[in-house]
Amino acid sequence: MDTQQLAKSLKKAQPASLYLVAGEESVLVDRALTLITDRVLAEVRSEDFSLTRLDGKTASAAEVEAAARTASLFGGRRLVVLREAQALRPAEMKKLRSYLEKPVVTTTLVLVVRGAGAGSKNPRLSKAAGAALKLKKAVEKGRGIYVDCPRPKPRDLPRLAEGVLSEHGLRASRDGLYALVEAVGEDLTALFQGVEKLALYIGKPGEVQAKDVAEVVADTRSQSFFALTDAVAEGATDRALRVLNYVLRDGESPLVIIGHLGRHFRNLSRVQALDRKGENVERIRANLGLHPFVVKKCILQLRRFTPEVLSNHLLALSKCDLQLKRGRLPDNLALEKLVISLCGSKTV
Repeated sequence: MDTQQLAKSLKKAQPASLYLVAGEESVLVDRALTLITDRVLAEVRSEDFSLTRLDGKTASAAEVEAAARTASLFGGRRLVVLREAQALRPAEMKKLRSYLEKPVVTTTLVLVVRGAGAGSKNPRLSKAAGAALKLKKAVEKGRGIYVDCPRPKPRDLPRLAEGVLSEHGLRASRDGLYALVEAVGEDLTALFQGVEKLALYIGKPGEVQAKDVAEVVADTRSQSFFALTDAVAEGATDRALRVLNYVLRDGESPLVIIGHLGRHFRNLSRVQALDRKGENVERIRANLGLHPFVVKKCILQLRRFTPEVLSNHLLALSKCDLQLKRGRLPDNLALEKLVISLCGSKTV
């Protein structure tokens, strides 16, 4: 199950005896762990005597099992959390799997694997993914629950935002939903924080409109980012440099700025690929999880770019990101050179 399904299950039933929380998206891993922890500890008198935290880098299978078999001092369910479960030594992992197949029903044991889920295909994450897969099989054999926390694709963001809104007793109009997704981008922390603000602003239950997002979530800083990405994509060099200087003077991080530019050019590349296949605006929106207005704007801006030019721009963004991280050029100079380069592309 995913984190949204986990939230629903914890509202309807008692916590399970076993959970494996694993995936590439650290924000979702933290969210799942918080949901389980809050649900289990809501029924105990003292967290100090009902919760044990262990780390796979130092813990043994015997320690994990002993903690799980220790009864809560004040009664009720006991919670044991094993972070970095993928770091368990192979021999300890094998010993722990025997407990997972027959867990203590009055204890909730949560195994946490960060960086990779059981289905991760990235070869650089093979060790964590392999551990997650072995633990998943053992957890499911013990009738436990696997909570998958993958990094969401852009097209999945509206559905994720709808689920988070629903958890706070909110729903959104179509424009309100896509205004929220556009305002927070792929920053899931910003999404959760934005929904909390909307819940306080609108009240429960309520419907989120685009104007509410503009009032509460999309502050003047994000509007400046939109102005910058539009100016760059439209080739308006003077305007782009003015907005860039304003954003830098406002104290924004250069890496955040390049992140917004990169996201916009990735959107342009994705929209272009589908547009060239003959997909209409609605089909592109459904595939990429973008607001129809954003798709239409991208299509208009794409008149300036061939696929080769877009590919070169994405490479330039990647190189500039590396330059900023290594400090080879002053941040302002590196970004100004990048913006001039992106604005100076040849028209199609």
